[in-house]
Amino acid sequence: MSRKKWERLAATLVAAVFLLILSRVSAAPVSAPDDIPPPTPLLREEMGDSTSTNAYVSRAVDGDTLEAALDDGTEVKIRMLGVNTPESVDPRRPVECFGKEASKHTAELVAGKRVLLRADPQADEVDRYGRLLRNVYLEDGTDVNAVLVRDGYAYAYLDYPLNKQRKVELARLQDEAEAAQRGLWNPDACNGVK
Repeated sequence: MSRKKWERLAATLVAAVFLLILSRVSAAPVSAPDDIPPPTPLLREEMGDSTSTNAYVSRAVDGDTLEAALDDGTEVKIRMLGVNTPESVDPRRPVECFGKEASKHTAELVAGKRVLLRADPQADEVDRYGRLLRNVYLEDGTDVNAVLVRDGYAYAYLDYPLNKQRKVELARLQDEAEAAQRGLWNPDACNGVK
């Protein structure tokens, strides 16, 4: 092959590699300006659940209340179903023992993450403060409400309408946390005062 043909072949190869690289770069996903992950089906389709919606959690207000943006852009407050953490931000009450720890733990679990919000057919849709009442799941399927009770950051909150199986599950998790002395059940927590 002549030198001229080699040069043309090399130029063609360089151009092909350049076009391949350019196509890969232009196909790369671009994140939203404020780094909110783009909407994805998350768990909703896998769970076959039409009563669920996806959301991006902007912050944990306290241990059992979140602020989030639904995929349609609606800003909402969410009160997690079946759990009650010690108060840490209620202006009418003093900060309760283990409230700050519960708030911090919830923030570590969900703040800045995409979640699935799942309604409970036996529970109300919203509470008296207009917060959505939901079970919260991480993208990997982790049940955040159950984790808070299991790890001793929340009490099972069973006084309100809730799926019977869910009540049994949360009560069992609270019994386990108490028996294992996890979190707020630790005798050293709160100077022994519950």
